Amino acid sequence: MNGLKSLFIVSFAFVSHLSLNQAHAGAEDIYAVQFSADGRHLVTGGSGGNSLEYDENFSGGIKLWDVSSGKLVKAFGQQADIQTIFGEQHGRVGKRRWNIHSFKDIVVSGNYPDGKVVLLPSSLGRIQDRTDVQLPDLIGGYFNLDSRQPARIPLSAKHQASGCDAENAYEFVGPVAASDNGRYAAVVVNTCKSENDRPVPIAQYDSTLHIVDLQDMSIKRTVEKLDSGIYAIGVANHGERVAYVGRDQFAVLDLKDQDKRVIEEYPDAVYQVPRQFSTLYFNEEATRLVSLHFIYDIETGNEKELAWSENSAVNKGRTSSVSVSPDLNYFVLVKPKRSFITFDEKGLPRSYGKADKVFVVDVQTGEERELQVTDARTEGKRCATDVSPDSRRVAVACAGGLIKVFDASSGNLVWEQRNVGYKRHDLDKNLIKVQHDAPARPLYSYIQTMHTRMN
Repeated sequence: MNGLKSLFIVSFAFVSHLSLNQAHAGAEDIYAVQFSADGRHLVTGGSGGNSLEYDENFSGGIKLWDVSSGKLVKAFGQQADIQTIFGEQHGRVGKRRWNIHSFKDIVVSGNYPDGKVVLLPSSLGRIQDRTDVQLPDLIGGYFNLDSRQPARIPLSAKHQASGCDAENAYEFVGPVAASDNGRYAAVVVNTCKSENDRPVPIAQYDSTLHIVDLQDMSIKRTVEKLDSGIYAIGVANHGERVAYVGRDQFAVLDLKDQDKRVIEEYPDAVYQVPRQFSTLYFNEEATRLVSLHFIYDIETGNEKELAWSENSAVNKGRTSSVSVSPDLNYFVLVKPKRSFITFDEKGLPRSYGKADKVFVVDVQTGEERELQVTDARTEGKRCATDVSPDSRRVAVACAGGLIKVFDASSGNLVWEQRNVGYKRHDLDKNLIKVQHDAPARPLYSYIQTMHTRMN
């Protein structure tokens, strides 16, 4: 079962902020991309506008696109909306910070115009005041697709903790993961134990699980003390089954009858907050768990290893994001390339260099096809992908205002949008802008790494 601990998949892929007038886009404007449930629209998430560079042409960090034509349907989401949802003291867990400065962790729940764009950061946390536990009072936020008005998702079943006096103790929310169909979210709330259950000099936790129905934003089920710290979580499309990797075990839990299938146990492990949480991926029927290297049958416990060649894109270099077709016939991999950085007369950074590579790899045959993202030196960085619900289309979006939709079977381009965003500046000189702070990292699985540390 060592292979299954490399399960990592699929976060909400990351894409673009584009304006109503087709102009130039900054690199900070691409974070998330996702198809609607019916596959008719594509939603992209980008910067909320927190930059001196934005002008009156900025139309918001969330864009809605018609999949058949590539036309922009709607634009909304300003920086003020991020502050309305998350406030100013969001995203910090201990000394680590999950920046919430843009619409990057998006989930599309339902369809236009009746659906929602849900914002589910991988973690929401606050430093614990030594005199009071300060758990966040929210899970995330959302926009109705027919409205620009943002709203919070409250943590109404807030778990009450007695707190502890460990030097490095803090309470936090995370990991958070949505089902592949955007209907449900699994939210883990971690509270510090008042007494450690193991002789270790660091804080120990109780992890409570909440299943949130993203249609009405209600908490459907709650499971207390699921584990003692969670590294990865996944929830099935029907919302009645979860998979998780925690300090104590790797398991699948049926929420209705509380039937648990323990895949692995870690009896001597010590929980340490990971730098980034992971999402586990179910197939559509929630009968299997899927990773790039293994497919695990939950009912039988059998594990199938996927046979990739030594020279396959799966095994070569770093993979920054992965999408899985709903029919499990192929994976879409983004292989990142480094860019060069230069500075203009104002001291603002610009980037150029090699573009990311995007591959479609066939699960059955091992064959792979590279999607032609760009041949330019000024675009195609920090790309992310999503697959349509019918598995026929692949969307690729990259920093700098680049969106492409491909036919999955042939690799042919269906449509593209390039360099769309806000008004061109004189000093751009054909080089895209990059933001000052570090870009959002992809959601990798740290399961294998953490298991190595624990052993």
